[in-house]
Amino acid sequence: MRSGSIALALSLSLAAPAADAPSAPAEPVVSERELLLGAPYQLEVSVAFHKGLLHWLDSLATLTGSGFTAGKTIEAHRREYERILGLPKPVDQRMLTRFREGRLAYAPGVGEAGRDGLTLAFLEAADLGEALDRASAMLAPEAGKDLADAMRHFEPLYRRIWRNGMVPDSFVARARGDARRADLASFLAGVARFSGAAPDPASLPQLVLVPVPSGSGTHAQAIGRFLLVEIRPGESLKDEVAPIVHENVHFLFYNMPPARLEALRRATFAVEPWGAEAWGMLAEALPTAIGQGLADRAYGDQSWSLDQPWYHDPAIDGYAKRIFPLVEGALAEGRPLDEALIAQLVAVYR
Repeated sequence: MRSGSIALALSLSLAAPAADAPSAPAEPVVSERELLLGAPYQLEVSVAFHKGLLHWLDSLATLTGSGFTAGKTIEAHRREYERILGLPKPVDQRMLTRFREGRLAYAPGVGEAGRDGLTLAFLEAADLGEALDRASAMLAPEAGKDLADAMRHFEPLYRRIWRNGMVPDSFVARARGDARRADLASFLAGVARFSGAAPDPASLPQLVLVPVPSGSGTHAQAIGRFLLVEIRPGESLKDEVAPIVHENVHFLFYNMPPARLEALRRATFAVEPWGAEAWGMLAEALPTAIGQGLADRAYGDQSWSLDQPWYHDPAIDGYAKRIFPLVEGALAEGRPLDEALIAQLVAVYR
């Protein structure tokens, strides 16, 4: 839900004294286009200040849904703002309003397919300067100035939270030494064969890692080939297996050959009376069954259970658990996601 008052959005109820962030390494340890898992599933990983800044400001401004990057950790980011930076000043509130207006100025008229365009300009850019140059070319002059002025204002504030990328960098460092890293790559390669959508070497999926405070959940989101995943301090690969796999399933599903995807959609819609409804639910239930179901059980921590929630929406959570045995069997047998399997998945929807 979007807030109608930016002042209220930043004036949080749990005030705390400002505190300096701990020291951090001078330079990030993640190289450009590093592969998180290696062969046989090539997954790039990115730790970049300007991508984290965009997500942080989207969260403070309550910008959620198509075209934006904030999610269920909005309140965690707001509490962290107060804990580290103190109560927002009037100038901060004004600048956050300008950021929000600049972001919203892009949305009208672009259509659903193009709503992520401004976000992609940041995710594709090498740094904040390039990102703002790209954004200014996509916005009216006043909106472009609002966005640039606001982001430059918050840049030094976010650096105290970003800490040279310490949290995501440490996550990647731990992942490099994870004994299950190769097994997870093989699992994702199997999921790619299941979907019939092997990643294009020229446009590999890229994991965009951004920090989130401890004691909160994790927001994850697929935006084109970019898979944004929040990382909490001290986490290792097993802690984030579920969202990483979940977002890669999104990427693979929407990178199926168009004719194959259309054939699956037609097969789903052919099941009356709930086929069309099931197709919409499968968009989240299938990644959940594979990520929070199969992958988390095999490669995650020891808390996995059918009884605990896998997804925050109870309807999708229930559907994912109903299709879980079917998806598990198909992947174990090397069976593809085809019209016959889709018919089975839809049959259990009700």
